[in-house]
Amino acid sequence: MTAKITLHRTARSALAGHVSGAGHQWATTTLELAGFAPADDGIHHLSTDDPDQTRQALHQLRQSARDLDVTVTLSPQPYVGDVAADLAQRLPGHWEVDLVPLPESDQQEGLLPWVWGPGPLTKALEWDRIPCAARLTNDRTELLLVQPSSDNQYVVGAMLPSPDDVETFVDGPRSISAATSDLAANLVQSQLLPQRQEAVFSSRLAEADNDLRWAQETYEPGDVVEPYPQMLTCGLRRFLTHAPELIAYLRGPKTRHALTAHEAEFLDYFEAALGHAQKDGDEAMALWLTEGEQLIELVRAAPDRPTTVTQPATPTAMPVRPPAVVTSTGRAR
Repeated sequence: MTAKITLHRTARSALAGHVSGAGHQWATTTLELAGFAPADDGIHHLSTDDPDQTRQALHQLRQSARDLDVTVTLSPQPYVGDVAADLAQRLPGHWEVDLVPLPESDQQEGLLPWVWGPGPLTKALEWDRIPCAARLTNDRTELLLVQPSSDNQYVVGAMLPSPDDVETFVDGPRSISAATSDLAANLVQSQLLPQRQEAVFSSRLAEADNDLRWAQETYEPGDVVEPYPQMLTCGLRRFLTHAPELIAYLRGPKTRHALTAHEAEFLDYFEAALGHAQKDGDEAMALWLTEGEQLIELVRAAPDRPTTVTQPATPTAMPVRPPAVVTSTGRAR
C-alpha cells in the first residue's frame, strides 16, 4: 500500500504537506505526529519560524515516515496555494481561492468531466499525478489551476458552468499553460476569460433557441393555459433569465449600429414588454412564444456573433455536478 507526502515551502514561512496514494491515511498520521497542523482545506502546515522546532519536527517526520512506510518528497515547485493567490490578485475583479486536495487518483479523475474545453489541463489531469489543485471563483466563473509534476508550468482551465447558470452547447475555452503566474494571468485575461464569455453567451443563445423550438413544436397556442406544464414553465424561466443578456448584446457598440430602424424599434418594444412580463406569468408566456423567436433571430444575424453553437434537437437532462463544486437549484429539465 503506497503513501506519499509532498512538501512545499510556502510564502508564509511554513511547509505545506500534501498526501497521496492508496495509503494516504498513514501519510496524514505521519504529518500529524510530526506536528503539522491540518487546515480547513485539508492541507497540513508546519511553521518554520523557529529553526530548532522545525529541525525537531522534520526529524520526527522522517522517523514516523520510516516506521509507517511513507515516502516524503520536498518539491522544488512553488506551493500551489501561493501560486493561486498570486494569480487571483493579478486578475480583474475579486477572486476566491480554494485548494482542492486530491489524495486519491479517482478524485483527480473525477475532475475531468467538469473541465470545459480542450488543452493542457485535461492532459495534466489524465497523465500526471497531482496531489492538490486550486480553484479560483469569481461570481459564476470557475477556474482550475494545477502544477504538472512533469514540467515547471502552471496550467489553468475553465470548469463547466453551473447547470443553474446555463446548459453548455458549445466547446469551452482552451486551457492555458505558462511558466510564471504573471504570464498565466496575462493569458487568462487575454484568451481564457474572453473565450469562456463567448462560449457562455453562445450556450445561452442555443439554450433559448432550443427551448423555444421545442415549445412551439410541442404545444399548440390554444393548449398553453394555466397551470402551465412544468417543462414549459422551466423553459420560460430560462428564457427570462437569458433575454436581458441577449438584449444587452444587441445594444453593444458593435451591434447597435448594425440594427435597422425597424429592428431597433422592436428591441425597444421587447425590452419594455419584458419588464412588464417579469411580473405577469401569462404576459411572459405570450411574449416568449410569440416574440421570442424574433429576438433570437436578431442575435443570430448580428455581426461578430459566435458561430460555434451546436443545437440538439430536443431538451436534454442536465448532469448533476458533485456538491463540492456546485449545488443545483433545479434548472434540469
